[in-house]
Amino acid sequence: MKACLDVETLVESATPQLKEIAEVAASFEDPNSDAACEAFARQVLMLEGSLKQTFRGATLLAKKSGELEEIAEIWKNLIRFCTSVLTTLVALRENYPYCGTEEIYDLALDYKKACEDRLRDAEEEIECQKMDLPKGLLPELN
Repeated sequence: MKACLDVETLVESATPQLKEIAEVAASFEDPNSDAACEAFARQVLMLEGSLKQTFRGATLLAKKSGELEEIAEIWKNLIRFCTSVLTTLVALRENYPYCGTEEIYDLALDYKKACEDRLRDAEEEIECQKMDLPKGLLPELN
């Protein structure tokens, strides 16, 4: 039997990184200390990798899917994941502004926007498939 990866599993595999970055941030009393920034910056890099890998995986899943509804569901899941990343980073941006937080926040925003664009495109295609062709657009077959 071939193993199959779905978008839920893909997102689930990336979610622990969100918890870990929050835990590392909470473990320091002084977020301005060198040790705190160094540890947090490592977490930011790991979160960046996780975010990029999850987006790439979702893109591959969408390309292999033949169903527009499934493609739309992939992008809805990724939008939720990006929103989780952004929610996690909102508070951390204030405490760790010089440790890469702004850049990863902006990257998550960019990915969320890209997912929203792809979702909109899939939903438009779904709607177009439901429309009847206007009479006279194509030659009538006798």
